[in-house]
Amino acid sequence: MTFFQTFFTEKDLTEMTYEVESANGTPNLIPTSVVIERIMSTRGEEAAKIETILRQIDFKNGDVHHFLKHLAGAIAQDLAF
Repeated sequence: MTFFQTFFTEKDLTEMTYEVESANGTPNLIPTSVVIERIMSTRGEEAAKIETILRQIDFKNGDVHHFLKHLAGAIAQDLAF
């Protein structure tokens, strides 16, 4: 099992929908599950950075959803035409 699989299985996060804007200002609704799917597909340096941040949030008992919303914003930027 990978770190991400273990982390998200143990956290059992509530499904939320993050409202974020794309580069062209269009509002996007991106659910937690989509963000987690994208995280699971990352590799290399990007995956290592995400893992480090998730470990820091977990260590400090922070709200993982804040970081996932941030990543949802990056996904929305990728979706902008």
